Amino acid sequence: MRLRHDDGTLVHLAYNAGVHPAEDLENLIAHLTRYAVPVRKRLGVERMGIGLWLSPTVADHLTADRIELVRLRRSLEERGLEVVSLNGTGGRNQEAPGPDWAKPERYRYTMALAKILAFLLPDDVQSGSISTIPIGWRRDWPSDLQTIATRRLERLARELRGLYSVTGKTVRVGFEPWPGCVLETTEQALERVRGIDSDHLGVCLDACHLAGGAEETGEALRGLAKTGAPVVKLGHVHHHTGGAPNPGSVLHDTLTAMLSGAVTGSAHIEVETHNLAVPGRAKGPGALVSLLAQELDWARTSLTNLGLQLAA
Repeated sequence: MRLRHDDGTLVHLAYNAGVHPAEDLENLIAHLTRYAVPVRKRLGVERMGIGLWLSPTVADHLTADRIELVRLRRSLEERGLEVVSLNGTGGRNQEAPGPDWAKPERYRYTMALAKILAFLLPDDVQSGSISTIPIGWRRDWPSDLQTIATRRLERLARELRGLYSVTGKTVRVGFEPWPGCVLETTEQALERVRGIDSDHLGVCLDACHLAGGAEETGEALRGLAKTGAPVVKLGHVHHHTGGAPNPGSVLHDTLTAMLSGAVTGSAHIEVETHNLAVPGRAKGPGALVSLLAQELDWARTSLTNLGLQLAA
């Protein structure tokens, strides 16, 4: 869904379709029909955002066959769906982290997603976002891998700049801090990317990560404002946090900072119900559709309470 701030900023709200992953294009399109379309209809909107998760197999297939990529874009348009963001964290499935940033497979996968996203972006949208892993697990990260990963990130930034020169679309990659990883905090993520390319590399903020107390929200936002590194995406937004502090306040503080200009951001917000949806999947498509619609409606209400208006 699209919402608009009173300063004209367009905010994209989507849900993470990794909740029903597919290992081939046929099943991906089938999932969109089975789940995303009914969710859109329940919300009463003509167009709804989807944060796609594409397996490496599907990504390779789409980059190798332009006709199939056109087919996916048309399938999205026919179903009233649009894509401005991809989830690039997974390996062979949504739950597995996949190769780290010292491995060439991670770079190739991320660049494949960038090329796909540049093509899938709606004509009137100039920038897209991809979330990725926080470099790798800290316990498996000797110093020589730091140098290798940095070179891969430098190459990624160069290629993303080249992609813009060819397509006119800006694709940003956001690193999502997580405990136990090389990048555990927003500050560490900022230090990693600001010396490389702040126009194309940034941070993917996890709202539940902040709401759960892993970081102090105000401190994280002040760090972002100070460095100018962009919030590529605000993800994992939902209103069930297992007793954690109110996620609505995190959403409010983060969006206020982004929309006021204090923090640079692309205003891509993604509802993720991956863990919550397991019971829903077990009960069938109808239960999962209800859960997704409920979460998106909560996020939409939270945003309109901040003063945003639904956009066409």
